[in-house]
Amino acid sequence: MMRRRISIFPALLLLLPYLLLCLQNATSMSLPSKTQTSTTQTTHHNINDIINSPHIGYIKDPSNKLEVFVIGTSHFRCSSAAEVTSLITQVRPDGVVLELDPERVLRLTKQYYGFDADGDKSQIDASVQTNPSNSGGEELLYGSDFVAAVTTCKDMDIPLFLGDEYAQETKQRLMQQLFRVEAYSPIPLVTSLVPDMSTTKARAIDISTTSRISLIDTFRTDPNKLTPLAVSSSPPLVIAALALLLQNNEAAASIAYSSSSSALVDGVWNFLETSLSIVLSFFASCFLFNTVIVERDEILADSTIRAWNVLRSLKNGTFIRKRWEFRVNTSKNENEKGAGASSFDATTELPLFTLKRPLIKGKRRNLNLFEPRWLKMIDSVTNEDYKSSSSASSPQFGCVRCTNKFYSAASVDGLEGRYADIIFERKGALASIVELKEGKRPTSGDRKIGVTIEGGDEFTIDDESTSISVTKDGYMIANKWDSNDLSKPIQSDDKWVKVVVVVGLLHGNGVVKLLSKD
Repeated sequence: MMRRRISIFPALLLLLPYLLLCLQNATSMSLPSKTQTSTTQTTHHNINDIINSPHIGYIKDPSNKLEVFVIGTSHFRCSSAAEVTSLITQVRPDGVVLELDPERVLRLTKQYYGFDADGDKSQIDASVQTNPSNSGGEELLYGSDFVAAVTTCKDMDIPLFLGDEYAQETKQRLMQQLFRVEAYSPIPLVTSLVPDMSTTKARAIDISTTSRISLIDTFRTDPNKLTPLAVSSSPPLVIAALALLLQNNEAAASIAYSSSSSALVDGVWNFLETSLSIVLSFFASCFLFNTVIVERDEILADSTIRAWNVLRSLKNGTFIRKRWEFRVNTSKNENEKGAGASSFDATTELPLFTLKRPLIKGKRRNLNLFEPRWLKMIDSVTNEDYKSSSSASSPQFGCVRCTNKFYSAASVDGLEGRYADIIFERKGALASIVELKEGKRPTSGDRKIGVTIEGGDEFTIDDESTSISVTKDGYMIANKWDSNDLSKPIQSDDKWVKVVVVVGLLHGNGVVKLLSKD
């Protein structure tokens, strides 16, 4: 019997989605080329030099007094870390948005500062441990661009914002979208390749200046930025090469049995396989593009707008920002009830707890606390010294709504700690402890507390820098607060806000596009 040749095209099914996923945003190739920067040490003298860098996108919105610099980076070791540091240093933005979630930022910064998953010191380059800003984090194989942004913002006292969703959320969305016909729509992929056809709804209003990222010039300036493309493309290329080798062997083995009729059948089968592979590969590419790239572009753009709103409120005095470092690698003995808890005067000092939603007067809420600093705070407000200095009938602390919360790993006295950068509302509400239950965490056996609180009177924190202090345990104390006069004049809202957005090259132009009008 005739042995039909095996077609290579089904094996190429994996190749097209990978390549399209990696090469999307190539729309910049059809736009006017930007001026190339020859090295990462280039000194920019004005805004035009910064905008003309091929790896930087720019949006200027005079009506909202907003400037956004979107820097496209490669997460593997290359010049991106130095470029991020250079951009932040030159622009001196009001805030920086990162394409990270809380888990990834902790994992990267723990690795950077030399801590393993358990918080113990790992064996890394001593230069990284002794000089965290050394070379903008270039010692890391992956993620040095993000670490450079974190360390630079810490040095320059610039607020940091997390702009991405959790990795688990992306995976969950992939599974949810798998059987939705809309997820395979080719329109977003096609319109991204043809910018003039795009009809994506813009987030901003009245944009007067927009500049896109040029991938070709970016890769030409630093070929190392092609590393993610090479890594992503290698598996399907290897599969395709093996399939080609197998095809040639099968073809040679079947020559002796060839006939005109069998050749015709073989040709028809190959044509059908090829057509099916191309169609399936195209729609697989559309699915990946829509779920992994386009939808995350929207998340990053929304996070940028959120950061702008928070920074604007910070400028006009509605919000307060506080940053500090504290130790987290404590022993079980230190976390036992009442062990080493801070002491303070309830008449002049108010411990603060941050919430996502404001606490309403008369409403109750349950808190599940297990972080050492919150355990210490509860111990402090429930000890006899604090209760004796308070006029309240039950232990109290203050609750404020947190509008931005950023935590990264830090080295505190050689031990694992956290760098906290918190922005919250000046207005809060007193929380009275109604019920308190001691417990143990199921796996580790560490201490935890279940607390039921009830909202009380509102208060306002003075916006002076001295109105907030931080205890040695790592939680905030309000030193100047008023429960009577809640009125506070708001400053003028006419100041420009500058934001830097650090994202992978795959997301750069997508974010620029969503933040601007076509």
